[in-house]
Amino acid sequence: MTAVGSTPYGWFDESAREYVVTRPDTPTPWINYIGEGGYGGIVSNTGGGYSFDRDPRNRRVSRYRYNAIPADQPGRYVYLRDQETGAFWSPTWQPVRRPLDAYECRHGAGYTRIAGELDAIAAELLYFVPPAAPCELWRLRLRNAGVRPRRLRSFSYVELSYPDALADQQNLDWAQHIFRTRHEDGTLLACTEFRPDTTFFSSSAEPVGFDADRERFVGRWRDLADPIAVELGEPSNEDSPRGNGIGSLCHELELAPGEEREIVYVLGIAGDADGAARAVAAYREPGAVDAAFAALRADWDAYLARFVVATPDPAFDAMVDGWNPIQCRTTLHWSRFASAYETGLGRGMGTRDSAQDTLGTVHAAPERAHETLTRLWRLQFLDGHAWHQFFPLTGEGSVGHAAERPAWPQWFCDDHLWLVIATCAYLRETGHAAYLEQRVPYEDGVEETIWEHMLRAIEFTRAHRGPHGLPRIGFADWDDTLNLDHGSGRAESVWCAMQLCRALLDLAELAGELGREAEGFRALARETAAAVEEHCWDGAWYARAFDDDGRPVGVAAEERHRINMNPQTWCVIGETAPSERAERALRSMEEHLGTELGIALLDPPYDGGDERVAGTATYPPGAKENGGIFCHANAWAVVAAAKHGWNDAAYDWYRRILPLLRDDSDRYLVEPYVYCQNVCGPTHPQFGMGRNAWLTGTASWTYVAATQWILGIRPTYRGLRIAPALPSAWDGFTARRLFRGVAYEIAVERAGPGNAVSLEVDGVAVAGDVVPLPPPGRDRVSIRATIAS
Repeated sequence: MTAVGSTPYGWFDESAREYVVTRPDTPTPWINYIGEGGYGGIVSNTGGGYSFDRDPRNRRVSRYRYNAIPADQPGRYVYLRDQETGAFWSPTWQPVRRPLDAYECRHGAGYTRIAGELDAIAAELLYFVPPAAPCELWRLRLRNAGVRPRRLRSFSYVELSYPDALADQQNLDWAQHIFRTRHEDGTLLACTEFRPDTTFFSSSAEPVGFDADRERFVGRWRDLADPIAVELGEPSNEDSPRGNGIGSLCHELELAPGEEREIVYVLGIAGDADGAARAVAAYREPGAVDAAFAALRADWDAYLARFVVATPDPAFDAMVDGWNPIQCRTTLHWSRFASAYETGLGRGMGTRDSAQDTLGTVHAAPERAHETLTRLWRLQFLDGHAWHQFFPLTGEGSVGHAAERPAWPQWFCDDHLWLVIATCAYLRETGHAAYLEQRVPYEDGVEETIWEHMLRAIEFTRAHRGPHGLPRIGFADWDDTLNLDHGSGRAESVWCAMQLCRALLDLAELAGELGREAEGFRALARETAAAVEEHCWDGAWYARAFDDDGRPVGVAAEERHRINMNPQTWCVIGETAPSERAERALRSMEEHLGTELGIALLDPPYDGGDERVAGTATYPPGAKENGGIFCHANAWAVVAAAKHGWNDAAYDWYRRILPLLRDDSDRYLVEPYVYCQNVCGPTHPQFGMGRNAWLTGTASWTYVAATQWILGIRPTYRGLRIAPALPSAWDGFTARRLFRGVAYEIAVERAGPGNAVSLEVDGVAVAGDVVPLPPPGRDRVSIRATIAS
């Protein structure tokens, strides 16, 4: 039987929850994230990547060269040199790229383990960040698998960045003069004269030498594949008073046949040299490293144990129980800021992005969701709109791409509404109604409660409506590239009108639970939905937007962009459409946009520039928002289908973008264990190629789609709803879900067609599909759900 996620380059190990890469020459670097929102970074299957502390722009630790040749350099490397023959290699394959006798990379939750063997020397590198530590550990284990003694020298290598990564890359004259690296008692320290922050690199074993300067280590007109220090086997033992600082420690190891040795490297950043010394001292002993790794594993195990499923679909289970929630937690930490595609220099954390990231993590990390939402509400202005993005260390906000067109609106119509939707989701999950009374300042001054912040968000949208009574689009809505308002103040977003209705219905439900006035929210939702129905239905689907001149975009009369995916799904999610129109819209979406690899965002795509829509038409046909398969939006299709009762369509659309089902790695290119943002669409010459893996809203929304809509296990203010959209091929499933401190053991069985649910809770029949909250003191509830018409 073929293992889940099998490709020519690897497979998914379900028992260990690890993706196993079996070849180093993957089509693109297949990466993982280490760290849990503080110190962290990315590490690839060949040891490439970089590190930072909380903010990759303002507190960078190590360098990375994007879009470079050779690819995926530099990183966290160790060279091994045979002192008898002079031959050298890297257990990570890169950067020497010498063929290995054996190679394996195992990406796990918060760690990566790479093993390489050559000429009877087996080496393994484990990379991880201990919980709450200001540093990362590389544990190198060496074993002599041969029959003769061996004498080796190891040389570590990491390029140390000036903490201001933008200056490190762009202001070379200043940054390279001020940043120095020196050796003290086996530790390399990099800092400036005017700031105490100190980057450090050390090891558990006393080195026989060191290199602190890249040029001295690599040599003139050489590269990382053949550095002169490794070739000669001799470190320079010289500090770097300026220039390109590195962390290279040389160790000598003599290994008898069968003997094993271990070295632990410590890389990090501290407030001063004393802080660096404390961090290094904490991991001098192997026992401390083992304890730190055990703590990391325990933390991830607890996170992943909050929702566990067993269904007839192994790929579904592997994704929902493992890599999807792992990816969700990563997006919660880093939004879209630092990846193999985003340099961590420009965009910062997205307001809308981070709000949506809480949706897939609030059940397992409610405290972090609380912290994230509170930080996001601080980005809101008194008039109700919010910054589009921000930098996590400084709190500096910005309007994002809107700054490129200062004469156009400098706000996005959806950012503040996502905060409303995400806050309601947080309250349904936690029941923490007191959060609404927490007082948070606005970006421009006054402090008010979260509830008042939510009201101001709605009021901003209500006050900024266009000629058809729909929300003005501002610079853009969720689709950053759909730039229709060129200063007229008239362009409108049909999709945002549907999003507004969802936010209003959520607020009405919340207000009802709190005993507050709810009818005003419902009335505005009805008014907005009526405007959508009157002005936006195009006969077989909904228009996408209206431009500066009031002309519709995304309608059949257009030559380009005749139909757009998003209004067809959100007319269901936002509950704006009558059932017949919703069904027709979904059918039109599949008919005009459906492919075997997902649903394209629009069709026909623009072919050449079109100032009317600006950004969308800058992409070639089939790329990204211009007719690409935007996986994030595909997750909304799954939610809409399940919500509409189209169980098999929901499951089909879910599986079309399920990465573990992609076995065409040389076409797909990106990691098969996490979702990517987009796949090149059918009009693109590279149809099927994935881009922007890891940091994407696809992660949270596919998790929501799978767990809350296909499995139908959804939190409510009064209990846990069990309302599956069970695929016809399934006879049932089991799940374990922690909800407000109680373990819900759920068994679902199909007894007939239809979606009607009959519940037994601890052996007692319960009316409806909501399991009431148990009395205080209960820590376990047993649920049996039967599905039939």
